[in-house]
Amino acid sequence: MSQNPSTPSSSPAQQILLRLKSQQISIVASLPDQWLKGLIDVCVADKGIRHLQLAREDEGVGICAGAYLGGVRAALVCQNSALLLSANVLAAMAHHHQIPFLVLAAQRGCFDDNQYYQMYKGRVTVPVLQGIGLTHYVIDGPEDFDLVEQGARQAYLNRMPLVLLLRRRALAGH
Repeated sequence: MSQNPSTPSSSPAQQILLRLKSQQISIVASLPDQWLKGLIDVCVADKGIRHLQLAREDEGVGICAGAYLGGVRAALVCQNSALLLSANVLAAMAHHHQIPFLVLAAQRGCFDDNQYYQMYKGRVTVPVLQGIGLTHYVIDGPEDFDLVEQGARQAYLNRMPLVLLLRRRALAGH
């Protein structure tokens, strides 16, 4: 695998991982999701990343916060349902504790998701993030992967969690 994040021959998951590592993110906590499988797999396989598999969504927020307090940068990889389930603790980390970390969330329930039961998540995710005052950006495809680095820098500069919503094409590469 090339170390250049923009190398077209590397998978979208490898490109995202390289961009996380370029921002000194060394812990990735994740919950399984079909769209995120490739990204989770490359995190598990990479010796430079400590991967933690979660049982609950809000555990990931706690792990990322604890990592920051211990002087380590972390990212949470999850589906947008995890954001909805963790809204209270995300808001507390942002506004009360001012703890930065990056969240990479599969944006289920949009035009590129053919599952009816996911649709409500697509309708409510952005309004919930706006309601709790969290900055978010949408990564539509590999051409937007620079948002991983920019988002991490912004999260740590602002001392707040920052959410990157990953569309299907960004994760699948087509």
